[in-house]
Amino acid sequence: MRRALCAVLALMPVMALAQAATPPARPSWGAIASSYPAYGYAFEHPTREAAEHEALNQCRRNARKPAGCEVRSTFDRACGAYAQGNFGEWGAAVAPGANEAAQAAAKQCDNHLPTEPCKVVVRACSPR
Repeated sequence: MRRALCAVLALMPVMALAQAATPPARPSWGAIASSYPAYGYAFEHPTREAAEHEALNQCRRNARKPAGCEVRSTFDRACGAYAQGNFGEWGAAVAPGANEAAQAAAKQCDNHLPTEPCKVVVRACSPR
């Protein structure tokens, strides 16, 4: 028993060094913005604000108008997806994986009673 305790105590400084040597995960933000039928997205940004800014700018360029685009979702070290229907219905979701986010976004959009199933138009992931 005494030997086991000594062994554990001897390893404690090594374990503390190993934990201290692992840097905390850096933020990796993504965002999705839209204004039917245009959308924009961003991923791998250091801040939420930077990701939102890029997604909004991309949406505005695609929409060819300065106003109207809104951020629909943001995510950090995860995946986001955006689905839209024929008449402006939309759904956005965040999940650990791209497929899960896409399924959730399509389901959310479909709940708005579109005449045809919604289509996932973007899925993006920021690395973990």
